[in-house]
Amino acid sequence: MIVFVVREKVSSDAFIRFGYSNYRDLCGHLHGELPEKIDIIRDGGHKPKVDVDGVHFNLSHSADLVILAFSHTEIGVDVEKIRPVHREKFTFIEAEDDEEFFEKWTERESYAKFTGEGILSIKKPIPEDAHFEHFDMWDYHACICAPPQNIRCFEINPEAVKDFEM
Repeated sequence: MIVFVVREKVSSDAFIRFGYSNYRDLCGHLHGELPEKIDIIRDGGHKPKVDVDGVHFNLSHSADLVILAFSHTEIGVDVEKIRPVHREKFTFIEAEDDEEFFEKWTERESYAKFTGEGILSIKKPIPEDAHFEHFDMWDYHACICAPPQNIRCFEINPEAVKDFEM
């Protein structure tokens, strides 16, 4: 799995094209021949995907941080800026403080994105065998839901993403 992080708002489509290009360079040998260019497919109500079999991605943003992950397996990603929250409004999440709340929230949201069920399933129980990787970055918490695998993470200069705008 390759994870890209940018600390500035960028075009989601440009970031996905940027991420795919680099994923292709770094991990293409795992897939055989991968096409140079991709189409991003958005099918109302389903998570976006690329038109390449066996290549999966997921993207999340909060405030000025965007995280994008590519993998050979299904994947769900969430990131949240740690901030005060009225935890009593979220009775389905037991947390002692805001940091613990966002750790559990990002876990739930990344799982909902992993399954493709989306935010409406956020209150559903998470299976015990679900696998999560948690990351604290600056004043953010991120979580990735995917089968266990090696992870490489890169902080990206936002200027590099602009080259992939159409």
